[in-house]
Amino acid sequence: MNRRNRSLSFVAAFLTLASHVWLQGLSPWLYPTLAVSFLVWPQLAYLRARRSADSMHSEFNNLVIDSIIFGLWIAGLGFPVWITFILAISITMNLTVFRGLPGMVQALTGLAGGIVAGGLFAGFWWQPDTHWLTTLLAITSISMYLLMVGHVSFSRNHSLHGARERQRQTEQELKQQIEENRQLQEQLQEQANRDPLTGLYNRRYLEDSLHREMTRCLRQGDPLSLVLIDLDHFKSVNDRYGHSAGDLVINQLASVLSALSRASDIVCRFGGEEFLVVLPGTGLEAAEARAEDYRRMFEKTPVAVGDNLLSVTLSAGVACSYREIPPDDLIRQADLALYEAKEAGRNRVACRAPWTSEPQSA
Repeated sequence: MNRRNRSLSFVAAFLTLASHVWLQGLSPWLYPTLAVSFLVWPQLAYLRARRSADSMHSEFNNLVIDSIIFGLWIAGLGFPVWITFILAISITMNLTVFRGLPGMVQALTGLAGGIVAGGLFAGFWWQPDTHWLTTLLAITSISMYLLMVGHVSFSRNHSLHGARERQRQTEQELKQQIEENRQLQEQLQEQANRDPLTGLYNRRYLEDSLHREMTRCLRQGDPLSLVLIDLDHFKSVNDRYGHSAGDLVINQLASVLSALSRASDIVCRFGGEEFLVVLPGTGLEAAEARAEDYRRMFEKTPVAVGDNLLSVTLSAGVACSYREIPPDDLIRQADLALYEAKEAGRNRVACRAPWTSEPQSA
């Protein structure tokens, strides 16, 4: 892009300066020098930047060389006002656009160096006037240059706006993808923590959460109770009606447990026909009463299997702790209480006071 802009603006400068040399009757040897400065040099500058390992740095150096060349011609032609103006303002604007205030200083320094070198070579002389044709060409050249700068600025702003829009769209797509991934991870985590048949929490989730709930209750000074539930004579249901009927019974019990439990309770399918309910902040008597609610509600809710209504019962064991203990120990206490309920005839609740060996039957 800079090659095209430099070439076009330098051609306009060549025509302006060549007209001045011709109309002022200056030495014809200036024409080939003008051609080298304004027609050949832009192509050499392009090749120099193209072959450089750091093209941007080379192009900045090329702009400084431009300013030195312009200074040489300003002094060599005797400081004609219009020519001095278009050469000085164009190179200063070029370097300022690319490099800001340091670029302006570089442009003015390069111009000054070129003027001094030109004056030392050709002598300092003063001829500010230009022919009307040269003046017209100078005005046309600077107008073309400003229009070119405006067009380039518009193109860059348009490209920048497009790049920002694409970046914004990419960021939105990335955020959407991250959110979808997060939701997918949550779904996968939820699926990993849920029993596929009942939708209740599984044993894996229980192992992760029971110790946490026990620690929280201990910190708050609250008890924590467990209700371990087992379906009575469940094997006979599977043997007589099939495993699909057994699944219906399990789902029915899961519905009863979910309906009678609080949001803070953790209802898990412990394995097979066993369920375990974690009751944070619940003492032994309240946990026993809750287990009785489970038992009575399930007994009153027959399960439809084809044309048959199955009345299935459950037994439950309750254990409670007011201090932090290994979760497996508390589960073992609930299992012992469940065993007592089974031994006492099933369809009943048995519970253990915190860490006593004597069972209490409901």
